[in-house]
Amino acid sequence: MTSYGKAVITAWMLFLPSVLLAQRFHGFVSVASYPQAIAVNPFTDRVYTIDEPANEVTEIDGVTNATVKISLGTNSQKSLDGALAIDPITNKIYAVDGVNNHLSVIDGATRKVKRIATGNTAYAVAVNPYTNRIYVADFGDGTVTVVNGAKLTTTTVKVGVEPLSVAIDYISNKIYVANSDSNTVTVIDGATNATTTVQAGSYPANVAVNSDTHTIYAVNILSNDVTVINGATNATTTVQAGTSADELGINARTNKVYVADRLSSSITVIDGKTNGTVTIPVGSTPDAVAVDELRNKIYVLDSNNGNIITTIDGATNATSSVPTNGQGSIDLAVNVLTNQLYVLNNSGSNVSLFSGAAGVVPPALLHELISAPNALR
Repeated sequence: MTSYGKAVITAWMLFLPSVLLAQRFHGFVSVASYPQAIAVNPFTDRVYTIDEPANEVTEIDGVTNATVKISLGTNSQKSLDGALAIDPITNKIYAVDGVNNHLSVIDGATRKVKRIATGNTAYAVAVNPYTNRIYVADFGDGTVTVVNGAKLTTTTVKVGVEPLSVAIDYISNKIYVANSDSNTVTVIDGATNATTTVQAGSYPANVAVNSDTHTIYAVNILSNDVTVINGATNATTTVQAGTSADELGINARTNKVYVADRLSSSITVIDGKTNGTVTIPVGSTPDAVAVDELRNKIYVLDSNNGNIITTIDGATNATSSVPTNGQGSIDLAVNVLTNQLYVLNNSGSNVSLFSGAAGVVPPALLHELISAPNALR
């Protein structure tokens, strides 16, 4: 992003009247059939969806909503559960399709695609922009493929059985892998690729990291709880959540964790300092969580409640809701720089466009985020 572009965004967010920042629906953008995942690069203002069975990525221009289709080539099997990760520093988009044994690397500037071989059934992907390393969870053979982002060379690291999720502590350069069928979390040292195994609850399917506190949260679906891992010692604490707890999001600024309790129709809020919890009722079957740390707003997608977005005010825990207006809403993402919310509609093969909830952005925090790319170089 140019200095001029940064200045425009700064002025827009600091001085635009709050009435214009109310959460409102602005229409749809069509993508290819049955999109599976969505991600945003806030510094280029581009939104990406991975679409099956077309095996392509749709790029959406955040200003004009114009789309470009990016083919990922021919697959031996049709994709099932795609996942995306974005490095905003290198402007690279990383895609796996949950079935085939490769990682697609998309150059955000040229849209050229390179395919990198991985382990069996590449299911989840995460990127560390500080080290330019990409981590792919290979569900089928219990490994993680580590990709050097500059050279596109790979290293294979053995982890637990059926890894489903990868999260990174960018500061300590440690990678955490949730191994669903061995009830463990594998800790990978990003410098050496050495591993340590930490016991979790029953069927840990999702993991997330608060890099500010070096605390890791693994959500255990079958035991309805969260394993909290101390990143310095690997000591664990168990925090009870709701029934069929699954997805989660973290606000590192407030040190709060938001866990979606699918069958309890609630969000469990974990206080990162005390591990105390608060339960917030939301719509039926909360599936996805997105956090706007700048405005302290949490967005929850309630998929079986007529496709509803519940917005939680992180300061008060007050909630409000609006319909997604889409069919088969399965995922959502927020661009914190432009205060835009994007909801992925699987059955409708489109994306619902919303302005985000109103909120005041501290100028120092906004400056820190906008300056992040240069700070990381």
